[in-house]
Amino acid sequence: MSVQGKVVLATGAASGLGRASAVLLGAQGASVVVADRDAVGAESAAAEIVAAGGRAIAVGCDVGDSSAVASLVSRTLAEFGRIDVLMHAAGICPRSPLLEMSDDQWRDVLRVNLDGTFFVTRDVGRVMASQRSGTMILVTSDRGVHGSVDYAHYAASKGGMIALTKSLALTLGKFGVTVNGLNPGITDTPLARAAVVQWKEKMALDVLGRYSEPEEIAQTVLFLAGTAGSFMTGQIVSVRMRYGA
Repeated sequence: MSVQGKVVLATGAASGLGRASAVLLGAQGASVVVADRDAVGAESAAAEIVAAGGRAIAVGCDVGDSSAVASLVSRTLAEFGRIDVLMHAAGICPRSPLLEMSDDQWRDVLRVNLDGTFFVTRDVGRVMASQRSGTMILVTSDRGVHGSVDYAHYAASKGGMIALTKSLALTLGKFGVTVNGLNPGITDTPLARAAVVQWKEKMALDVLGRYSEPEEIAQTVLFLAGTAGSFMTGQIVSVRMRYGA
């Protein structure tokens, strides 16, 4: 599962699963661009990678802004010359019951989660197609499959991401680029803590009796990013068995 010498662009990497994945890939020998609209958090994550002996830079970026994404990709190429792995974890998940949701609440989530995924994968896809190699890992969600009452905007955005993952795989396969989605289930991150009502009660219903840690899910990211995932594409990898919660 080697990523030694690869260049990784990790979005949403200031905290949670994105950060854990960036840190693990950096520890395994990848050069990492840590991107997040939380620029301070991104700097902290990059510093952690460097302190452990890795190579990393931080870039503040709102993925819902196409010009900011273009600048992010340009900065990555200027620094490292290529992009071998995209680990796209940027996203938001504010609670808003469907029938009470405002236009702005709907649009904000779709702007970041779905538009942002399109902007990032389009621009990185062009780079990878030119290289004729690369791997994309997009953090999706089982809510994109099963839906949600209080997070319909999030579910819609993740459902769109799942369809986009498959479309990207079909588009980029001829260039030697693989694209897969990762449904991590509920992972103990600040985003999940804020989104899940009755955390302890629902966690007790999980088949393993707990939710995953970001570092555990990052191991699956490592699998998909490394040579072990070189012939897997267009797949949605669900880490957690959906049961109860």
